[in-house]
Amino acid sequence: MGTIPFKFKSDKVPDLLDLITQTPDALFEKVACKKVAATNEEEDFLEKVSKAAENANTPVLMGISAIGELLAHVTDEVRIEAINDIGWLIHSLGVQANAVCKLKEDAEVLLAESRKIKIASENGGLMS
Repeated sequence: MGTIPFKFKSDKVPDLLDLITQTPDALFEKVACKKVAATNEEEDFLEKVSKAAENANTPVLMGISAIGELLAHVTDEVRIEAINDIGWLIHSLGVQANAVCKLKEDAEVLLAESRKIKIASENGGLMS
């Protein structure tokens, strides 16, 4: 069996957020704590994570906006149960979009830090 890419938090009910890929803790420790630059392969991974997160969020956020506009025009014609279901959908999508934004932010922070470390090491440790 291969390596499992995520862990479930045992103190809560598992949900969609548990399934969203996370930046590996070892990479955070390496770059943010130990100040060791990421390898080219790790930087490529971080760039792909950032782009994938951006690509995933754009249609979600546009869809939420479209649902809101639709509801504004048809409120008299929609069953209250449907509005309730749409409310929970929007809530879940908002939570998901927030998690994806955090993933993008984490990847970009690590990528920037890694590049800063590489520049510092190439300049003999001198940074301007």
